[in-house]
Amino acid sequence: MDLTQGNIRKQLISMAVPAGIGMLFYTLYNVVDTFYAGLISTEALAGLAISFPVYFILLAFAVGFGQGATALVSNLLGAKKEEDAIYIYIQSLTISLLLSFVIGYITYKVSEPVFIFFGASDLFLENGLHYMQTLAYGAPFFIFANVINSFLYAQGDTKKNRNALIIGFFINLIFNPILSLGIGPFPALGTMGIAIATILCQIFNVVYLGYFVLKSPLSQKFKFSYCKLQTKMVFDIFKQAFPASMNMLLIGIGFFIIQKYVTGYGANASAGYGIALRIEQIILLPAIGLNTAMLSMTGQNYGAKNFERIYEAFVTSLKLALFLMVFGSAILFLAGEQMAFLFTRDTEVIQIAGSYLFMAAFLTFVYQVIHQSGSVLSGMKKPTINAFYTLLRLAIIPPFTFYFFSQTLGLGLNGIWWAILCSNIIAAFLIFFHMRYLIKKEGSAVSANSAT
Repeated sequence: MDLTQGNIRKQLISMAVPAGIGMLFYTLYNVVDTFYAGLISTEALAGLAISFPVYFILLAFAVGFGQGATALVSNLLGAKKEEDAIYIYIQSLTISLLLSFVIGYITYKVSEPVFIFFGASDLFLENGLHYMQTLAYGAPFFIFANVINSFLYAQGDTKKNRNALIIGFFINLIFNPILSLGIGPFPALGTMGIAIATILCQIFNVVYLGYFVLKSPLSQKFKFSYCKLQTKMVFDIFKQAFPASMNMLLIGIGFFIIQKYVTGYGANASAGYGIALRIEQIILLPAIGLNTAMLSMTGQNYGAKNFERIYEAFVTSLKLALFLMVFGSAILFLAGEQMAFLFTRDTEVIQIAGSYLFMAAFLTFVYQVIHQSGSVLSGMKKPTINAFYTLLRLAIIPPFTFYFFSQTLGLGLNGIWWAILCSNIIAAFLIFFHMRYLIKKEGSAVSANSAT
């Protein structure tokens, strides 16, 4: 799809809807994980919740390399350099495959010390380790699937990944209870079984998405010589992918910080926070597809040096996202605890989840400004700036706001929630104005060069 011309609104929607539906099913299979963990025990539920930050180490590199490849390939496609786009895509695949084994090993090794640092012990610790260390073995599939899909995203094709995620949801729905609870000849593996079901989904994604990449007309330009790593291209890939990975990793570090404070209030607080995050993800889903659409839209138009179209697309996308969040926020505001009741019958856990979701009703609007601005910066090959603002809102500001709301104002656990909102509001203002400044600056430079 040529995103450098045509109706912006229609193109955004045509990309965002499939991407949003795909993310819905991705989140739903995470919800399935949470549901069956709740059937196992509260410790299993808390084990999954405490695994979330470590899981982000793995996810950071998977998404980072995927976003990096999408930005690079879409830029070259926008500049009408198709052969170069294939070349750098193959280089990205080669690098990601080699690094995935190292990343899996690191994820495996850091799990136990991190969980102990959070205060996990006994069954709480055991369940978290069984889940996370098993997932570490699937690292190559997580990372490779994301980079394979980047080729399709760069062309504005979000439908194939949507289909993969829908089918993956049903694979998980079938194998999750079989492996975690034990059905027929299969033993009950607990949280380890939940992780194995997730790995099976990722294996399917690699095969399914890889098939459509091979069928793409652009793949006909492939040469085996492209697999041999070239120093300049490796540098270009890392220049884009490493900051994008760090951006995701910083999100994980942010969750480390939040989880550390939350776990200080007990296992129920950790379980409630974990449930609330799953619900929040579902509410944010309708707008998440727009983030993906803006990355592809910005990438192609940045390659074509069409800065006016980039900002017009941003404004259009943000309006659509904010409109969608009106409904999501209303649901969180009015029915947060009722939604938490679907995952557990523990009254205290439900109340904790509900208190977070009440705050999240306001946070959803703030997230849209942050995420849309971040997609534009990534598409403009400026992931380092995006990573800086992620660091600011999740690691630098929170310790101060946490102390102020939780300790100084004496709000306790609820203070943590309102500190999260405050930190994100500050970051939203800063990243938006920085993004707008860069678009105007580079757009003016292009106009000046054209005039001369």
